Amino acid sequence: MAHHKRRLPVIQADALLQSLPEGTIVTDATATVRFINKRAAEIFDLNPADTIGQLFGVAIGNHILNRAIQKIITTGGQCLPEAVPKTLNVTVGGKERYFKAEVSPLIQEETLVGTVLLFTDVTHYERADRIKNQFVATVSHEFRNPLTSIVLAIELLLSGRQPDLCGENLALAQAISDDAQRLTRLVSNLLNFSKMEAGEIKMELESVMVAEMVETAISPLALQLKAKNIKLRILIPDALPAVCVDVTKATWILTNLVGNAIRYTPEGGEITISACLKEKKVFISVCDSGSGIHHRYHEKIFEKYTQVKGNGSSGGAGLGLAIAKEIVEAHGGKIWVKSDINKGACFRFTLPINEKEESSREEENSVS
Repeated sequence: MAHHKRRLPVIQADALLQSLPEGTIVTDATATVRFINKRAAEIFDLNPADTIGQLFGVAIGNHILNRAIQKIITTGGQCLPEAVPKTLNVTVGGKERYFKAEVSPLIQEETLVGTVLLFTDVTHYERADRIKNQFVATVSHEFRNPLTSIVLAIELLLSGRQPDLCGENLALAQAISDDAQRLTRLVSNLLNFSKMEAGEIKMELESVMVAEMVETAISPLALQLKAKNIKLRILIPDALPAVCVDVTKATWILTNLVGNAIRYTPEGGEITISACLKEKKVFISVCDSGSGIHHRYHEKIFEKYTQVKGNGSSGGAGLGLAIAKEIVEAHGGKIWVKSDINKGACFRFTLPINEKEESSREEENSVS
């Protein structure tokens, strides 16, 4: 008896993509929409039949996603887009939803033939994160008043108005002061991060010289540097152009990075703050001779509530670098670290120059 092989049905690509729970859009190498599944059409309130054949920028109208597609196309898929929205906020069926967006090159036989966009529903996680942030902000705010009272009281005790405070009692009072200051910084960081995530912190841009920011940033750290006998080197070129930043927030980044460097640098060590101009951006570095950071933590330390265990850390909640990253990215810059165990750490970040001021200076130089 002859046995006949049963052929499995061929699953077409469009049927497979239609069944995905993620919203899916496929464009060709001209950024024209060639496929959109039902979920993506629902997310953007589109008619699939009308959308196919339109340019993505016309059909969807999201300039950030369109810019990401264009970068992939212009580089032949060699460079992935830098800026894709962390979450896309849209109204679906009268309800607010949040989606994580991913844009990837579509390669066939080593040639770019288009792009693929995936939209994953993260509404549940986004709402849970917002509730957590609201709770953290409320608790931190409630902590601030009693902490301020504690700090003021202990400062009065240590100011010399209590002559009987000496020996072990003085040491205990100093320990209370140190912990109260640490808690104050923690509460301040928690409040700053909560405001930042809620979009409540506004950027007030102005022109400032980097050397001026550095001086302001290290001023409150002078006693800490002296206590550990740390040598501070500042290498800021006189010809460095001014940066266009929110001065308070940009200075805070420097204070935070130098403060971290002091914490992880042994007594008698060295910290170097330097800056240089490259591609119309100022690159600022804070390098130390401390314990270093293993390469596997280089990305993770910029995530909120992250601390590297066994690295000599004390206090804090792992928010400083997360806040610094948010501020740098709000200026259109990047922040990263180069480090290894027992080889110190070098944190670098970029800030935009004041292009109008620099152009005026170049014109003056060309005339003279």
